[in-house]
This record gives sequence, structure tokens and C-alpha cells, in this order.
Amino acid sequence: MTTLADMPYETLQAGIKFKHPEHGEQIILDLRHGPVGPAIRFHNSDIYSGQMPKMSDDEEGDIFQVMARNTWPYGAEQWEYIGPVSQDEIAAHGWQWFQVLCPHCGFAHRLLAPTDPSGQRPCRACGMVFDRPAHPAL
Repeated sequence: MTTLADMPYETLQAGIKFKHPEHGEQIILDLRHGPVGPAIRFHNSDIYSGQMPKMSDDEEGDIFQVMARNTWPYGAEQWEYIGPVSQDEIAAHGWQWFQVLCPHCGFAHRLLAPTDPSGQRPCRACGMVFDRPAHPAL
């Protein structure tokens, strides 16, 4: 069995499916670097969102422990790889493939989204923050 922990972050891509005992089946929509580390945007879970987590009153520990529990690769061994998403699943969710190239290094960011994603994004390869429109990918 291959898990998320077995896969280096650099090899992860949008469209890969995983199964988690608590979060169920999840599909990667996008990958980027967030303010607190590598970010994986799953279709129905924000566990590795790369954002600062909100602390609730019942959270134990300090903010650094809470951040660690929500930052990749913590718990990555619980995410079982189940393969690539199918075209039928993409259509059922109303997603389509998009691509945007980093203007600095040319890295091709591929992602799944219901509409053209916009806004700033940090490049996964070189780290430069850029704002470029994504184009439908084939």
C-alpha cells in the first residue's frame, strides 16, 4: 500500500486520489506553498491547506502544536493512495483542468477547478509569487 508519506511533495499533482480513515476519499485539486508550509488543497478537506489553523476552545496545546497537526507531512501515512481521478469523476464534480505557467521559471501549475482560478499564487518550483490567468488545459 502506497501512502501520501511515501510520495515526495514535488511529485504530487492535482487529480490524485487518496483515502483517509476520517476524511474519506479526497482528490487533490491544487498544490502550492502556503504561509505555514506546503499546501495540498483537497476537494473536501482543508487538513493540509497551508493556512494558519483556527484554534477552538477545546484544542489542546499551543498554536505550534495545532499548526504541526495541520501541516504536511504530519499524519501523511494515514492517506492511502488510490489512483488518479477519472474523467467521469471530474465531469460529475463540474471541474475542468487548468494550467498556469510561472513567468519566472516556466513551471507548469496544473489544477482542477469549476471555473477559471484567479489571484496570486506562489510558484511550487521557484517560490516567486505571481498573478497570471490560468488557461484551460487539455
